[in-house]
Amino acid sequence: MPKYSVATTRNNLSSLIDKALAGEEVVITRHGKPTVELTLVRPNESEAAQPSELSDWLRGRRESRSKLPVGGAQLVRQMRDEYRF
Repeated sequence: MPKYSVATTRNNLSSLIDKALAGEEVVITRHGKPTVELTLVRPNESEAAQPSELSDWLRGRRESRSKLPVGGAQLVRQMRDEYRF
């Protein structure tokens, strides 16, 4: 298991993250003693399956909005014609 000092980690963090993503164990040491281990974070399946509160709120807002009686292009033409003169 490779070990890296804090100074080495600071200078090579991107490559150490790539190693952790590849499945390698990366241990960071402070004063020669193992302190932190970089590991891959796997999303919790139950969290991934549930929609977030924000997406629920957005869906509700979209569904509650009233529909326009005319399309966008037609509305722009009407506005243009009304203010033409």
